[in-house]
Amino acid sequence: MKKGFTLIELMIVVVIIGILAAIAIPKFTDVADSAKRNACRANMRSLATQEMMWMADHQTQYTASLTALGFPGLSCPSGGATGADYTISSANTTAGEISYIITCPTEPSSHGNINNGMASWTDSN
Repeated sequence: MKKGFTLIELMIVVVIIGILAAIAIPKFTDVADSAKRNACRANMRSLATQEMMWMADHQTQYTASLTALGFPGLSCPSGGATGADYTISSANTTAGEISYIITCPTEPSSHGNINNGMASWTDSN
């Protein structure tokens, strides 16, 4: 009797591996996207903290400069090598209050923004 595998057995193993890969690859992509989104949100939180420190130190309007905040060239992890820097806009409101908004340049709809220290998203466990 010969030892070894038949062609049918090998084909079944290849099909099973293909099915497992078809299930695992989309799940891995979702996890990678979630990690990039969370890193982007962490960057925006850091910028918001620096904005508050800037305002406390200078007692003037918030700054829109990433360099002044100590984050020159900070961009969203989802943007790749050509990602644009975060957008910080500061202004005086109609009530005379000073406000700022930090926005993700790459995925503003899914990554959210921070408006006067308040995030537009809720964290889930």
